[in-house]
Amino acid sequence: MRKNLLSVAVAATIMVPALPAFAQEDAQMVEEVVVTGSRIKRADLESSSPVTVLTSEEMQATGITDVGDLLQRLPAMSGSPIGTTTNNGGNGSVQVDLRGLGAIRTLTLVNGKRTVDGGDYQTIPAVMIDRVEILKDGASAAYGADAVAGVVNIITKKDFEGIKFEMQTSDSFEADAGAQESISFITGKSFDGGNVTFGAEYVKQEEIYQSDTPWDFFQDSYYIVDPEAFESQGATSGFPVGSSRIPEGRLTTNELFQRQNADGNLLFLDADGRPTTTNTGTPSLANRVYMNPGNGLVAHDGRTYNYAPVNYIQTPYERINLFSEANFDLTDNVKFFSEFRANLRSSAQELAPQPYNSPTDPGYNSYYNPIDPTTGEVLREVNVGTELSPEWVYTADQSAGREVVNFYSGISPDNYYNELGLPIIDARRRVTELDRRFEQDITQFQAIAGLEGSIKDWDWEASYNKGFRERADADFGQFYGPNLSKALGPSADLDGDGTPECYSDLSDANTLIPGCVPVDLFGGEGSLTQEMLDYVGTTVVDTTTIEQDQFNASISGDLAQLPAGTLGAAFGYEYRREHLVYRPDSAKVAGEVTGNTGAGTEGGYNVNSLFAEFFAPLYDNGSQSFDMSLGVRWDDYSTFGSDTVYQLGIEAQIIEGVKFRATQGEVFRAPSIGELYAGQVDSFPQYTDPCTPDSDGNIAGGCASAAPQLDTQVLAKVGGNPDLGAETGETFTAGFVVTPELPLGDLSVTLDYWQTEMDELISTLGAQYILNDCYVAGNSDACQLVTRRGDYSVAQVVDQNVNVAALSAKGVDLEARYGFDTDFGRFETTLLWVRQLENSRTAFAGDEAEDQVGTMSGNGSVYAEDKANYSVNWYWNDLSVSYLGEYIGEIEAPASFINYTQKVDAQLYHDLAAAYTFPTNTRLSLGVTNLTNEAPPYIDFGFNASTDPSTYRLFGRSYYLRVSQEF
Repeated sequence: MRKNLLSVAVAATIMVPALPAFAQEDAQMVEEVVVTGSRIKRADLESSSPVTVLTSEEMQATGITDVGDLLQRLPAMSGSPIGTTTNNGGNGSVQVDLRGLGAIRTLTLVNGKRTVDGGDYQTIPAVMIDRVEILKDGASAAYGADAVAGVVNIITKKDFEGIKFEMQTSDSFEADAGAQESISFITGKSFDGGNVTFGAEYVKQEEIYQSDTPWDFFQDSYYIVDPEAFESQGATSGFPVGSSRIPEGRLTTNELFQRQNADGNLLFLDADGRPTTTNTGTPSLANRVYMNPGNGLVAHDGRTYNYAPVNYIQTPYERINLFSEANFDLTDNVKFFSEFRANLRSSAQELAPQPYNSPTDPGYNSYYNPIDPTTGEVLREVNVGTELSPEWVYTADQSAGREVVNFYSGISPDNYYNELGLPIIDARRRVTELDRRFEQDITQFQAIAGLEGSIKDWDWEASYNKGFRERADADFGQFYGPNLSKALGPSADLDGDGTPECYSDLSDANTLIPGCVPVDLFGGEGSLTQEMLDYVGTTVVDTTTIEQDQFNASISGDLAQLPAGTLGAAFGYEYRREHLVYRPDSAKVAGEVTGNTGAGTEGGYNVNSLFAEFFAPLYDNGSQSFDMSLGVRWDDYSTFGSDTVYQLGIEAQIIEGVKFRATQGEVFRAPSIGELYAGQVDSFPQYTDPCTPDSDGNIAGGCASAAPQLDTQVLAKVGGNPDLGAETGETFTAGFVVTPELPLGDLSVTLDYWQTEMDELISTLGAQYILNDCYVAGNSDACQLVTRRGDYSVAQVVDQNVNVAALSAKGVDLEARYGFDTDFGRFETTLLWVRQLENSRTAFAGDEAEDQVGTMSGNGSVYAEDKANYSVNWYWNDLSVSYLGEYIGEIEAPASFINYTQKVDAQLYHDLAAAYTFPTNTRLSLGVTNLTNEAPPYIDFGFNASTDPSTYRLFGRSYYLRVSQEF
C-alpha cells in the first residue's frame, strides 16, 4: 500500500508533511504546520492561495532526473524557458516559467530559502527532494521581489534513515545518440536530539545532433513559401533557405559598385559619378559575387549553407551535486539547523561552424574608389586622407555634396590569395574547418545555518544564507580580429621561399609583419590550413561570479483569542545582499573577435525588509466558517528605493466539504543586476528597414535616402540601465475546494480563477520600434540610437533596458484527485488542467496589446491555451503501475518569410511505468515514454530546430530503467 500521498487539493507544507485524507481518522492528530506562502502555523492545510504538490514518487514515475524539465511540463507552466534542449541561446541551465510570465518572475526556493543561482534546477539533485510545492499566486508580501507569478519551493528529505543507492539509464529508441546515466545515494541517521542527512548525485547526458534524429525538418532549414503545398504535404514542401555564409566562400568585389533598386530597375550614374534617377549616363549593376566550389572562382550561383544537421538538439553535460543537512537540539527549546549544497557542472552547446562575415566581423579595413563598369577606370578618385574624414563614406544623399567613395572591411586587392586583384568589400565564409562550441564550467555552493526555538506560545527562527556561484564560459571556433585584419591584408612571397608573408606595404620588404600567416578565403572549403587557423583563431573565456548573503529573523505565534479561534501573527526582518561580476574576455570588450562582443558587468544591491502576517478566524459554527489573512511587506532597495505591498486572503467554509477561497494582493519585481548594470553586448533581432524601398519604391519620410537591407537580422547593442525602477502589479485569485464524503474512496477537487496585471515591465523597445520611431514617427531621440554605414544600410541599433512594457494574464486551474481501495490494490487518478484566458503584452505605452494565448509569440515562446496532465496509478503490495498523459493544445505561429499563419496541431503524449520492490529492498523501475512515438511538430517560426524544445518532446519513443537498493 502506498503511504504518505499528499493530495494535490491541499496546500503544501514547509516543515511537516501532511497525512493523506484517507488516513486522517482523528482530526486531533493533525499537527499544526507552516503553509507555503505564510509563516503562521495552522492546523487547516487548505490555505486561501492555490498550491500544487508534486511528490517524489510522482517525479520518479516520469523517469526525469532534471526536476526543472519535469516542472515545465506541468499545466501551470507556460512559455519556453531554456533547458538542456536549448542549443542556440542555452547555457546548460534548466529554468521554469510559471504562468508564462517569464522565468525571471518565478521565485525558486529550497526549504523556503533563496538560491544564489536564481532558479537553475541543474543545481538541485533529484535524490534529495521529498516534494515540490508550487504556490500559484503572487507572493511578494511573503517573499519580496521576484515572486510575481508564484513560488516553486523544493522540500528536501530531512528524516531519512539508512542508506539508499540508485542508478538509472535512459535513452531514445529513435535517436542515434543521447543516453543519460545517473547514479546517486542518500544516507541519514536520527538520534536523540537530532539527525543528519548526506547525499550525492552524478548525472551525465550525451549530446544529440539534429542529424541523429529521424525527423526530416531537423535535417534541413525548411521554411514555408507555399501555404497550399505546406498544408497538403507538410514541412518537406517548404523551401530550404540556408545561410549566405557558405563553405565555398561568397566574395563580393567593387567591380560594379551600386546595387539595383528594390524593384529591379537599374541605377545610373551622372557625370560626377553620383546616382541619378534620370536613366541617363553610365549604367550601374549589382556587385559581382564569386565563390569557389572546388575548381576555381566562378560566379555565385545562389547556393546557401544548410546549417541545421550540425547543431545540437540535446546538449551534453556532466554534473555532480552534493548536499547535507544537520539538526541538533541545543536545549529543550533551541535547535540548530544547517544545510549545505554544492554543484559542479560542465556543459556545452554547439552551433554550425563560424559564419564569418566581413561587414560586421573584423576584416582588412581600407578605402576604395568605385570602378566604371564599362571602362574599368576609377569613376572619381578622392584623396580620403585630406578631402574626407574616415567616417565620411559613400552616401546617396546628393544634396550633401558627398563624393563617391567607400570604406570597406574585407580583403585587400594585394592579398596573396586574391586572384581577382580587386578589393573584396564583402567576404563571407562558413569556416567548416573549425567547430563553433560553447562550454560552461559551474562551481556553486549554498550554505545555511540557523537557530530556531520557542518562547511560550511563540516560535522564532534566525538564519544566515550564503551563496556563491562561479561560471567560466569558453567560446571555441572564433577569430581574433587584429590578426585576421593582417592576414587578409597585403601579402606576398617576397623572400621566394614558396610561402607568402604579410606586409604593410608590398613595395617595402621592411614592412614585414612578423608571425603573420596570410589566410586563404578564395580556395573554397578546406583552404584554411591549421597554420592559418592557429594564427587567426582564438578561444575567448568569460567569467561570472555571483555572491548572495541573506539574514532572516522571524517570530510567529498567537496574538489573541477570538470567538472563532486564535488570532495568529508573524513578524520578521530580512537583509539581503546580491553582487555580480561578469568579466568577458578582453578581446570581446575591444570588439576584436568574431561572434558576439560587448562590455562587462559589475554591480550589486542590498535590501532591508520588514514583514508582518495575520490570520484571523472570524466565524465558526461547526459547519460554516469564515477566515481572513493579511500579509504586509516593506522593502528598501539601495537601487531604486522602497516599496510596500500587501496580500489579503479570505476562506469561507460554505457547507461541509465545500470551501471558497480568494486572494487579492500587490506584487513587484526589482530590476536584476544585469538589467541595471550590464555593459552593451551584441544581439541580432530580425528587422525591416523603413528606408528600404517597398514594392512600390516608397521609403519612410524621415529617411535621407534609400538604403539596401543586407540581412534579415540587424546588430543591436543591448545593455543595462541604472535608472530602472521596479515592475509593479496586482494579482487576484478566487476558487473552490471540494472534498465530498463518498461511499468509496476520497475525492478532492479545486477550481481556481487567477489574474495578474503588471506595469512598468523592464524590457527593450526593440530594434524595429526604434527604427520606426526614428524614420516613420520622426523622433530625433530615437535616431540617435541608429548607426548607418556608408551605403546607408543599418550598421547597429542601441536598444537599452527601460520600464516600458505591461502584461495581463488570466486563466482557470482545475485539479482533481480520486483514490480508492479494493481487494486487489489501491487505485489513484489525477487530473491537472489549466486554460489560459489571456496572456497579453503591451510593448510600450500607447501600443496595442498582443494576446499570446494559443500562439508561438514573436519572441519564440509557446503559450498553449490548454495544457493538462493526467494519470492512473495502481498499487498492489510491492508492485506499482502508472499511466501518465500529457496534453498540449493547438497553437498558431507566424511564418518566417511570408504572410501566413501556421496551425500547429495539439499534442498528446502517453507514458507507461512500472516498479516492483523485492524482499531484499531492491526496487526495479521501468518506463516507456511517448508510447505512440509522436514526432515533434514542425514550426516554421521555431528558433531551435524549427520547433519548440521547451514545450514538445523531441526524440520519439524512449525508455528508462532504474534500480535502487536500500539498507
